[in-house]
Amino acid sequence: MASKLSIRRAQVHVPNTCALCESIQDVNWYCNDCQEALCDKCKDGHQRGKKTRNDDVVPIKEANKLGEAVLPEGCKTHRGKTCDLYCSDCDIVMCAMCFTEKHKQHTFKKIEEEIDSQKQYMQDQLKILKSKSDHFNDSLSKRHEMNKSVKESVDVIRQTVQTQRQKLKVEIDSIADAVLVELSALVEEEEKSYQHDCKSHEQTIKEIKQLIRDVEQKTEKMSNKSLFEMTGRLRTTIPLYDVTINTMLPRPPKFMPGKLNADQMKSMIGYIHVGKLKTEDLRYEKKEIDSKKVSQISTFRVPQKRQIYSICPIDDNHAWMSVFSSYELIKVNKEGKVIESVKLDFNPWCLAVTNTEELLITRYGGSPLIHKLSKDRRVTRFTDISPLMAWGISVSDSDEVFVTTQTTTIQVLNMSGERIRQISCGGDGQSIVCMTTGCIAVTTGANIYICKEIIVINKSDQIIHKWSGELDNGQELEKTTQCDIARDRYDRVFVPDSYTNQVYVLSENERKAKCLLDKKHGVIHPSAVCVDRCGHVWIGCSNGRVHVMEL
Repeated sequence: MASKLSIRRAQVHVPNTCALCESIQDVNWYCNDCQEALCDKCKDGHQRGKKTRNDDVVPIKEANKLGEAVLPEGCKTHRGKTCDLYCSDCDIVMCAMCFTEKHKQHTFKKIEEEIDSQKQYMQDQLKILKSKSDHFNDSLSKRHEMNKSVKESVDVIRQTVQTQRQKLKVEIDSIADAVLVELSALVEEEEKSYQHDCKSHEQTIKEIKQLIRDVEQKTEKMSNKSLFEMTGRLRTTIPLYDVTINTMLPRPPKFMPGKLNADQMKSMIGYIHVGKLKTEDLRYEKKEIDSKKVSQISTFRVPQKRQIYSICPIDDNHAWMSVFSSYELIKVNKEGKVIESVKLDFNPWCLAVTNTEELLITRYGGSPLIHKLSKDRRVTRFTDISPLMAWGISVSDSDEVFVTTQTTTIQVLNMSGERIRQISCGGDGQSIVCMTTGCIAVTTGANIYICKEIIVINKSDQIIHKWSGELDNGQELEKTTQCDIARDRYDRVFVPDSYTNQVYVLSENERKAKCLLDKKHGVIHPSAVCVDRCGHVWIGCSNGRVHVMEL
């Protein structure tokens, strides 16, 4: 502030800025009468002026030796007047005429009295600044250490992955070698059989040819006795060459290649695990809902370019998504890069992450089956809630799984998939979200998309609040249209509405919802929403577009 600067300069030395031209060059003079510093040029003019020609102008170094008393500045509004007063209300220094003209009703002090206060203020602020500096230095040091630790962990993981790769290669080589050994054994056995069969047939052919020659050569000149001997020989020998016996020829071997299972291979290699943040680390600052202050961090479109059914955040930068008519889950970052995908044999609908970082999945189209994606990316059956159909799903902080069934019944399961109890929600339950307080919020309506009402149920399974579309701008909605809802760490429920191109935010203690979006955000047909660990809101739309917003 200018006044504090003036005081600070006054208590240290005579001002080094020319009072007339405000130059900082060649300020070598000081007028003891006007209490003003002067440059060489203005000093000459000062001494020629009618009112100031007799003023005591001395070299500025000599002015500094006039004693240790504070040398206040001259008033720039009233020439020749000294700024020796301080206005507490306006926080500025002033002369007596300034006080009379503009500050007469204000609290004031002599400047000497205020200087000690200003010094103390600066000392207090200096302590605060040093404390803040120490804090940021400590944070920076910890960040450096953590970065070093991360890099060291990455090096260890990289080496472990290479070791696992080599082990897998060795195992694959061993399996392939065993198949090749078996193949070599087949070749050896076939060669022995081949040699034996060929030798036997060659001997038989040789004997038959000899017999044919004997018959052809001796038939004409043969005596009666020899003739009968030959015919007897033929009778006993020819039956030995039985051609009715089927020769068992070996069949060529065939190789039946196995089907490569990428998921199993992934589980053999292993997976990267990042420790889950503590609850206190997830406490981002609560910001009031103000559509004018909401800003867009990023926007992107998923590869399928189709409606987003559900978005499930897993950390502060990544989320799993289910997409219309797609038989795979995709994990993307905030920039829209697909980090990973998992193929399924069904179209996923609603997603919920457990406290052990596994993913629970319901099926689009209505099914009693709920599936689980493990950390090693194996998809297994979590449970079967027949005869009911599983739709919305959410996991509480106490590891209870809440499942809507598009009936008045909400199933509550444990982490083994066993039914604990059931709750009545008074309508056809669709989307559901668990709150930090143990309450749950449920949308009810005509079908899986249309919400007529949101109800909040407490830990005693009692309905404690209903929202039927009331807004803080005085409007009231007949319905909202969405696939999934969400909540943040402060239990504010986020409700997308594809029909009005809006996301409504309902706080626990407020009866009317606020609008999250403004037209400038350009969000069209939002269908799903989630809030990540940073408090950023991910909005999935019907055309596959995703907007990541900051409150």
